[in-house]
Amino acid sequence: MSEEPENVDDEYERNYLNLINKYLVFLFLLFLFYSVFIVIFFGDALISTFLTIITLFWFFLMTIKGKTSHYRKILKGGIIFVFILLIFIVSFFHIYTFKNAGVEYFYFSLLFVIPFFFSYKEEPLLILAIAFVISINFIACLYFDFDFLPKSRFFEAGDFKTVKLLNILFSVASFVMDISFITQKDDLIYGLIEDTRIKNSTIEDLQKTNTGLLKQQMLINHLTEENIREIYQLAESNSPFFYDKFQVFFPHFIPEILAINPNLIHSELYFCALMKIDFDTKKIAQCTNSSIRAVESKKYRIRKKLNIPSEMNINSFILKI
Repeated sequence: MSEEPENVDDEYERNYLNLINKYLVFLFLLFLFYSVFIVIFFGDALISTFLTIITLFWFFLMTIKGKTSHYRKILKGGIIFVFILLIFIVSFFHIYTFKNAGVEYFYFSLLFVIPFFFSYKEEPLLILAIAFVISINFIACLYFDFDFLPKSRFFEAGDFKTVKLLNILFSVASFVMDISFITQKDDLIYGLIEDTRIKNSTIEDLQKTNTGLLKQQMLINHLTEENIREIYQLAESNSPFFYDKFQVFFPHFIPEILAINPNLIHSELYFCALMKIDFDTKKIAQCTNSSIRAVESKKYRIRKKLNIPSEMNINSFILKI
């Protein structure tokens, strides 16, 4: 049962977005250093400026990464756009440096980072499309000359060894960082799975405890099996007689709830009555023809009005009254 507006999934998404932000910072530093190296050692100001401009994409994505409620599609679309753009940038520089500067190693860095940004389970077609684009670019650059594209006049034959070494080092660094961030993403996923398992286990224990408390209170109120079936049937059918019959069976419950907070309205008292007979969020939604989200919101407002501690299950609190 979820009574708080933020759940485990929200926490995972927030942590994952922070991880994306760190990766974007890494890309920014990588491109900035690379552009400075190009202009200092080769004097190619045009290409250096182009690489520097690319870093603005990382700033853009870092700016919107935390605003998922309004910019979720923009974030995903921006990542896809930049990913495709990087593929063509690698292809261009491969041709620009006469196919002899080791730029092709960055294709593998792009392939390795796919599991970090995309989910194989949720986006298989998108991943296949990106891998296909990378493969086509790699094969095309290998077999075609692309004479219509410009070649660098700053690269001389003796410079390729230095540039090739630099590109190999950068591609290896990118590969290591890819593995690091993928590992951190996996840790988040495994943490989410474990948190969910613990949460489900806790809910089962609470439900058992609540059922025991409910049976004890029904025995105290001298309710027969027939009385119990009757009140459950009235609640499940959303009968207008349920609330009156409930007060007959539990005469002290509503006064004690109102003693805690007399400002509770009728619909909130009705929800408290349903929780008193141990109806969970899904069951309350079904018998009141409400959405689960609406029930969670109502329970959250009741929790605030009754000053129930956040660490305490609201059904357990209600059952003890």
